[in-house]
Amino acid sequence: MQIVHRIGKTATEEQRLEIERLGVNIPPMGNVSAGFIAFDVSESHESWSDIREWIVRTEASDFVRTEFTKEEIAEARWLALEPEWHHGYPQPHPDDDGYLEVTYDLTDCCEKCRSGRRQKAPFVMKGEPRWGRRGILQLNWVFDEYFATPEVWAAVFEPHGVGSRPVLNNRGAELRTVVQLVIEERVSLRTGDLAFEKCPTCGRVRYLPIVRGPVPPLLTEPSGHIARTTEWFGSGGSSFNLIVVSQVLARAIQSAKVRGAAFKPVAAAGSAVDR
Repeated sequence: MQIVHRIGKTATEEQRLEIERLGVNIPPMGNVSAGFIAFDVSESHESWSDIREWIVRTEASDFVRTEFTKEEIAEARWLALEPEWHHGYPQPHPDDDGYLEVTYDLTDCCEKCRSGRRQKAPFVMKGEPRWGRRGILQLNWVFDEYFATPEVWAAVFEPHGVGSRPVLNNRGAELRTVVQLVIEERVSLRTGDLAFEKCPTCGRVRYLPIVRGPVPPLLTEPSGHIARTTEWFGSGGSSFNLIVVSQVLARAIQSAKVRGAAFKPVAAAGSAVDR
């Protein structure tokens, strides 16, 4: 595994030359404003300490992620399912959060952080997704639900005990090319070392998204092949649960060459992450 930084900056010519002298390759940006540069750099880069100093000094944007090897993914007993394709927005009235009232029971939902909501009705989309060669998607703003084509659900998820529910359009008709995956079981993580914030309104703890290393170990393993965490993640007005899948289900997704989602290992109990 390696820690990778995605850096963005509207740079002066001097700043560009400086970072290039440190051995960073800056790809061409195409139709982007003059002077803007963006590049990926790993913390294993031989000049990382100087590059890090440049990032801080120039106040460049810095988004961190962890890239895992195929072996690390294949060896994990459980994995977090991660989206590779966000498509559209939940309906109706996404601009004023109208979808929340329609889709969720908000009895225990915090108005500020949005944790505590529970689904009560099918999701609504504007229309049929343009799947292309993909088979799994997430909606924007809904980071703990997954949707698939009926064919992918029937071939990959249904044999592993994962249910489905319909998705509707704005007129209340069922869409033909998309279903929602039903994820009801909940499991907890060992959260001792995770950074968190407490909502000033409801007092709930929300953990910051995990960008370095694997997901912490599970306290108990799911009884099925897919589950959501009891813990909430996010910041501001966004809260979501992590979705974990078994290695068996992950291999079924990979074997079927289903596009639209990726995997992040969940650390095993007793591993270095758990010490």
